[in-house]
Amino acid sequence: MRSIAESNRLTVVDLLRGIAILGILLVNMIDFHSPFLYMQADYWDGADFYTYAFVDIFAQGNFYPMFAFLFGFGAVLLMKRTIEKGMSFPLLFSRRMAFLLLVGVFHAFVIWHGDILITYAICGWFILLVYKLSGKALLILSVLLYTIPYGLLGFLSILLSVLDPAAAQVKTDWNSAAESVRVYGNGSISDIFAFRFEEWMAVNGSMNFILLFLTIFPCMLAGMAFAKLGWLSDAAGNRKKLQIMFWFSFILGLGLKIYPYFEGFNMGSLIMQDSFGGPILAVAYITGITLLYDRFSLFHKLTEPFVPLGRMSMTNYLTQSIFWTLIFYSYGLGFYGQIGMLTGTILAIFFIALQAVFSAYWLKSFRMGPVEYVWRLATYGRKQPFRIADNEKRRSQKWREL
Repeated sequence: MRSIAESNRLTVVDLLRGIAILGILLVNMIDFHSPFLYMQADYWDGADFYTYAFVDIFAQGNFYPMFAFLFGFGAVLLMKRTIEKGMSFPLLFSRRMAFLLLVGVFHAFVIWHGDILITYAICGWFILLVYKLSGKALLILSVLLYTIPYGLLGFLSILLSVLDPAAAQVKTDWNSAAESVRVYGNGSISDIFAFRFEEWMAVNGSMNFILLFLTIFPCMLAGMAFAKLGWLSDAAGNRKKLQIMFWFSFILGLGLKIYPYFEGFNMGSLIMQDSFGGPILAVAYITGITLLYDRFSLFHKLTEPFVPLGRMSMTNYLTQSIFWTLIFYSYGLGFYGQIGMLTGTILAIFFIALQAVFSAYWLKSFRMGPVEYVWRLATYGRKQPFRIADNEKRRSQKWREL
């Protein structure tokens, strides 16, 4: 049986995952219903513009790094458990990544082009090269791997924005946006499959994949570092450190995120916003939520619905893509391009609420989500406990009442 301290530690990690799932849907929802790849803020006006700005500042580019961080954190927890049981971590983790890659390929090419699981799986295999490093070494490696390439890219982008403002300006690509609306809203299934593949290649092909790797992998390393250093599991003992990290990352991250709305949307300002502001603000979310969870029991109650969401994060992530593409794509109801930002955001929040209710209900009878169960099955290569026995339900209820 887990200790109370370990139970609390795992709960805050599930809470962070659940909040990340909300943030990811707020961003992905734009792409589900509109040509997000080709738009900038000038695509919207009125209430839709302000909704877009809110999501752009507080969600876009913030939650995928946060989820990657939690992925790395979870890898260390898995490593510790497998070593304690005398099992091979590289073998188990390789199986785990192989399954994730298969799910990602299906998700990307059959359901939705915006898949991130393929990148997570490939980055995950690289964890096997560094998992024996100390927490301090992982943190240093994370910072260097991120800041050196993106520092150079940011410098060149800002230089271009200064030397040739017209060339560096970024606006909505209206022709591509119109083509996206035509294909997803009215195209045949074969049209959608072909266009989905083109969009996936545009985002993930060649140089872009290297940039994605240099975004995701360092965040995974940071999560591993935090896990090994015990900064989240012992929030009380590291409170001062976490407070400094929170205030520094919140002020700097928020400043970088709002920067394009004052400077204008160009290559330099957007690099600073998403490539630096996003991950930095993610650190503020992680440390801030951890500090609040450690200090205030009321915060536990207010955020409790996010915990089941986090425990079933893979199931919920895939369900979002399947459901909303069926609503918006032409092989479903065909509403693509027909709703605005405000409506889409309200629908996303409503859907997350439904997922939270369903996840809580499901986990009363099952130990994990259905996709999580198959993933665990593929990892260990044998049948795993799935249903919760009646006597375990009673113990769980008694535990919650304590």
